[in-house]
Amino acid sequence: MSRHNKILKSVIMFLFLSGNSVVILAAEHIIIPKFGIIERSENLAHSVDNNLFDFDDDIVAAFGATYLYKLDNGVAFGASVFGYENEIIRTVNNDGDAMTGHIYGIVEKYFNTEGAVKPYIGMGLGFVSTSFDGYVNGDIDDDYVDVAAGLSYKTIAGLEIEIQENIGLIIEYNYFDFEIDDDIDSRDVEIESDGHALFVGVAIHL
Repeated sequence: MSRHNKILKSVIMFLFLSGNSVVILAAEHIIIPKFGIIERSENLAHSVDNNLFDFDDDIVAAFGATYLYKLDNGVAFGASVFGYENEIIRTVNNDGDAMTGHIYGIVEKYFNTEGAVKPYIGMGLGFVSTSFDGYVNGDIDDDYVDVAAGLSYKTIAGLEIEIQENIGLIIEYNYFDFEIDDDIDSRDVEIESDGHALFVGVAIHL
């Protein structure tokens, strides 16, 4: 299945979830700082000016945050960000690190909204940026100054466990997919990747 078809299906899911919010009776703001781990599935055959480079396969730490405007029917709208660093596989021509940041507009649907355990699903559409600190085919040595960016989507599944009235524990899984075809100082950077993220966070209800 092509990436365009995946994105189209994600948009349909987005519209389906957001269509449940016709009647608005009450709402709350939720802020969720979170940390977790990332595993990128596609780490091979990326390029700078058509010269290939690879990332290592290590699971890496990630930090992020989510803001939600949650309606009393369980539909929530907001934004989500997270970032992490991958090492570039060391070769004669390649060595260093790449910092990747994700930012999404998201919609989520909570179930069992009056219970102590609230499962939810959702999706996000947004952007990914990657910057480098190292030598990539002798072309890039930017100390994270310049970025290459592209489109991304993610799917979300998780649950909130109530700790006290306005505080909850979040356990969340993300699947993400992105494609970057952009320039850093006129050098063409192409990265296609997907991956999995597992986050733990604290939901603060305002």
